[in-house]
Amino acid sequence: MAAREGGHRPYARRGRHVTLDSTQTLGLSATVARSAFTEAMSALASGVVMVTTRVDDRPWGTTVSAFTSVSAEPPTILVSLRSDAATAQGIDESGRFGVSILGRHHCAVARHGSKRGASKFLERFADADRQGLTPSVAGALAHLDCEVTEQLQVGDHTIFVGRVRDVRIAGGGEPLVYFRRAYRTLARKTNPFHTRRTTCPSS
Repeated sequence: MAAREGGHRPYARRGRHVTLDSTQTLGLSATVARSAFTEAMSALASGVVMVTTRVDDRPWGTTVSAFTSVSAEPPTILVSLRSDAATAQGIDESGRFGVSILGRHHCAVARHGSKRGASKFLERFADADRQGLTPSVAGALAHLDCEVTEQLQVGDHTIFVGRVRDVRIAGGGEPLVYFRRAYRTLARKTNPFHTRRTTCPSS
């Protein structure tokens, strides 16, 4: 392949290229552009968490992968939730939320919290209530109690920025992972570049 001026080779074009803000030029419908975007995002492997709050004064939680650490000083995280979801509305009203980091043994919990339109009360999965703290998933690898400091509406989602006020950490355990629309577990250390798909159905 001949080099371009300046010694740089042209990039090889592989796969489908979609510019989301140029759908009219490309002749793509909004549905196709959205499909390409969600397919691209499914290639990002992530941990799985349950965001918790209270609905009708009962523990409630929804499974998400849109969660990230923002700052260690002060300890701050963010989560992204559908604005019309009961979880987002509960957090908006209370100004607080919890984040339970799920382990490989939490497939049933993740499935419960990811059912669209279904009730997501957590009594059978939650730890006993701790006065003044957010609901937590029993056996979670860690749980963060957060106070909302900022919230931002973007499209059909609300981003909640939370200051971490309390942390509980388990003694060990392996994470649950979400990749290509399926829950997975980490492979054993003998083959660190392989992941194993679990029998837990994806959301």
